Amino acid sequence: MTTADWSMMTGAGMASLAGLALLFFAWKRPGRPWVIGAGWALLSGGLVMACLANGDRGAAQVIVIAMAGVTIFLTAPLLGGIAPPMGVRRRRPAGEAGPIRRPVRASLSGIWTFILTGPVAGAIALFGSSVLFRIIRPENGSPATAGVIAILAAVLLWAVLSVSLLIEPRTGRRSAYAGLALIATATFAFI
Repeated sequence: MTTADWSMMTGAGMASLAGLALLFFAWKRPGRPWVIGAGWALLSGGLVMACLANGDRGAAQVIVIAMAGVTIFLTAPLLGGIAPPMGVRRRRPAGEAGPIRRPVRASLSGIWTFILTGPVAGAIALFGSSVLFRIIRPENGSPATAGVIAILAAVLLWAVLSVSLLIEPRTGRRSAYAGLALIATATFAFI
C-alpha cells in the first residue's frame, strides 16, 4: 500500500469511529435526527473510502475497527458501575412492609426488547450476510475472502441493528422494523 492508501485507510477508520460516536450520542440523547443521518453517512463514507484504498481487505479492516469501536462505546459506561434497576431503592414508611413489585408490563417490555435486539437482530444479520456472500462470491476461484467479509459483516450488522432498535423509543415501531427486516432478509437469503 502506498502512503495515499494508508492515509485513506486512516481516514476511513476515523470516519467510522466518528460515525459510531454520533450514533451513540443519538442513542443517549434522542430527538436529533440529523445526528443519526450524519453518523450513518460517516460509517458509509468510511467503508467506501476503505474499499477504494485496499479493496475487500480494506473493507474487512474498517469493519474490524468499527466492531472494536462498538465494543468500546457499549462497554465504557459499564466501567463506572451499573446503576441499580428502577424502583429497587424506593423508601417506605417505617410501619409498611412487603416486597417491592415491578409492573408486569415493564418487565415484559424489557424481555421483548432483549428478544428483538438479541436473537431477532442476530437472525437479520445472518440472513443479510448470506445475501452479501452470495453477491460478492466469485464465480471462479476460492470464496474464502467473500466468506470472511460475510462473517465480519454479520457481526457488524448485528451490532448496528441492535443499537438501531434500541434507539427507537416506541416498542410497536421497534417490533415492526425488526419484523419487516427479518422478512425481507429471509426472503432474499432463500431466493
